Amino acid sequence: MNILDIALSSIPFLSLREKILLRKNIDSLDKLSILSKVELSSIIQRDVRKAFWDGNHFRALTEKASLIMGAKGIKSVVFGSAEYPYLLSQIPDAPYVLYYRGNLEVLERQCISVVGTRNLDEEGAESALEFSRNAASFGNTIVSGLAFGTDSFAHRGAVEAKGATCAVLPCGIDTVVPLSNRGLAQRILSNNGVVCGEYLPGTPCEGWRFVQRNRIIAALSCATVVIQAGKGSGSLLTADFALDYDRDLFFHRSCLEYEKKCRVQPKNINKRSPSSYIEEGAQIIDSYADFVDLENNPYGLSRNSSGQLNLSF
Repeated sequence: MNILDIALSSIPFLSLREKILLRKNIDSLDKLSILSKVELSSIIQRDVRKAFWDGNHFRALTEKASLIMGAKGIKSVVFGSAEYPYLLSQIPDAPYVLYYRGNLEVLERQCISVVGTRNLDEEGAESALEFSRNAASFGNTIVSGLAFGTDSFAHRGAVEAKGATCAVLPCGIDTVVPLSNRGLAQRILSNNGVVCGEYLPGTPCEGWRFVQRNRIIAALSCATVVIQAGKGSGSLLTADFALDYDRDLFFHRSCLEYEKKCRVQPKNINKRSPSSYIEEGAQIIDSYADFVDLENNPYGLSRNSSGQLNLSF
């Protein structure tokens, strides 16, 4: 990849459209680093605050990142290239560059995002493990965020099935967050999976980056499955992204009981709960077999009060 693309990916206040405009108008890191605020504003067609722009600063970040990429074997793919994941390219806020380690080709398969709380109970842990194990054994790629709880069990299930899984990180992929999941990340890579993210190598983990990471988890997949989540859970942000991107959304049945047990925190009192998504049409599944039935049936399936699947015409 051209080092200029790496530099453009490091500029947080530019949109995808603006980075593409810059790429069309300049052809080297040297030219980018000496752009004035006025020149930059002219190219991207909006005013840039002076405090935001320091070309030499972004040049230094890029050169540091390039060294890390060489040392860690980190690769990258730029928006618009043939290797860039197709579904990810379809969202309006796609990353300009996706950094990765491992086998990016697993994202060419059908991908299913599996998300949920970090504090899932025993039933939720088994549900995440079983669903991901079965889905991966049938050739799907399991996408999650390598966090504690649901994410970890989702990745483990895929690895145990000797299937593919993709971990999306909220930081530069030269590090693993949380550190205790470094072993799991290595198992993912050893099993022909991929670890990826949009942030320049060397970028630290910050709270707001988790939300941005969640949009990539949703965008990479045709469907998102929420295993367990309480009201206001961060995993429900991934559900929102899935709906925004016109992807299918499912809730595992274990989520219904989990929601009842969760005590609503004051800060979450006005936020959505899993049951509100279900009331609006999100489907409930017990297993990967249910998922397949609902995905393949052209008319749609619903459940009756006994939990049995009914065909809806």
